[in-house]
Amino acid sequence: MDHNISLLIGLKNNLQYSKSCYNSIRENYPDTEIVFVSYGSSDGTDEWLNSLKDENLVYFSSPEEKTLSDTYNKAMEISTKNYVCFLHNDMVIGRNFLSEISNSLLKYNLVYYKVIEPPVFASDKRLWKEIQDFGSDFETFKFDDFFKFESNQEKQEGAYTEDVSFFLAAKREILLKINGLDPLFKPMFCEDDDLILRLRMSGEKTFVCPNAIVYHFVSKTSRFSEEFEKKTKKIEENSLRNFIRKWGFVNQSKTKSKLNYGLILENPNEESIRTLEIFVDHIYSDYDASEYIKDEQKNTLFNLKEKFKPKNADLSDDILIKFDAKKLSEKNMHSFRNLADIIEELKNSKKSFFDKLFSKPNFFKINNLKIEILRENSYEKQLITRK
Repeated sequence: MDHNISLLIGLKNNLQYSKSCYNSIRENYPDTEIVFVSYGSSDGTDEWLNSLKDENLVYFSSPEEKTLSDTYNKAMEISTKNYVCFLHNDMVIGRNFLSEISNSLLKYNLVYYKVIEPPVFASDKRLWKEIQDFGSDFETFKFDDFFKFESNQEKQEGAYTEDVSFFLAAKREILLKINGLDPLFKPMFCEDDDLILRLRMSGEKTFVCPNAIVYHFVSKTSRFSEEFEKKTKKIEENSLRNFIRKWGFVNQSKTKSKLNYGLILENPNEESIRTLEIFVDHIYSDYDASEYIKDEQKNTLFNLKEKFKPKNADLSDDILIKFDAKKLSEKNMHSFRNLADIIEELKNSKKSFFDKLFSKPNFFKINNLKIEILRENSYEKQLITRK
């Protein structure tokens, strides 16, 4: 089983990390298939890949700029094993890693491994994460201490988890069935939230194998890399906005329903358009959104022109929301962020006799949002397989 797993590792510059990661894997796993994919590297990564003489290495490189999702989708495509494991090149994998992950994959289709990290994000408590400091990079890493720590670990029972992580192993066919990761999130972030959400909707459960451990230097090739450290905040913001555009809810929402919203917006302005556009499918108003679209379209694959409709256009959405942009506040923003949960509560609520007598059926007011439910449709199943 150990030889039926492909280790998938996306590369983007940071050549020294790639070399160190490769050497550390090969020291303990000389016969395991490693799959490297490099898009847009300009630091000699492609030349290094071409120089490697390794019959158990599969790789692809291109000068074209691509997303992290494209990178790992390509790695899945060219891998040759029945199981795949997502890794980063700022990781050291344990000596028992493959045997432990293999045993879990015999029972579970989707397995998280355990990540040991230095105290960079120590407050971020996760079932699949543990804080231990063995070094901040390959040069300072205490290999002997880490492997001793691994060998001294008491065997732990695994558990199902709702925590989301990119650090997973799975049957390759399961990931390919839903068409892999979504390149909507450019260049990265939120693709793991999206992937796990789609896998769960397809019926998969997520299992943590705490005995399969890796050490992660933490975002050395993403958030804290020379290329991305000054762009991270904007990239994260754009990724979250695209996640909401796609699903209509934040990932923390209890209700995972993709609903169809039309927003009838009174007194629109630039702030309200930018703030509210991501939550709805159409905005009906007299606002000229051409400048907003010109500025924002580069940040998304969604066609923003299709979102904006004249105020007198035919209303085609399942749920209509009327809102006055002059009343935009944090309280109202809370309602927009939680629309899926609110709609679910409204559908299950019982109106008083007075409300039934003097209001429309399926018409509700939440803070300053007037909500009318015309049709009870949901579309999340259509998003499971990436188009």
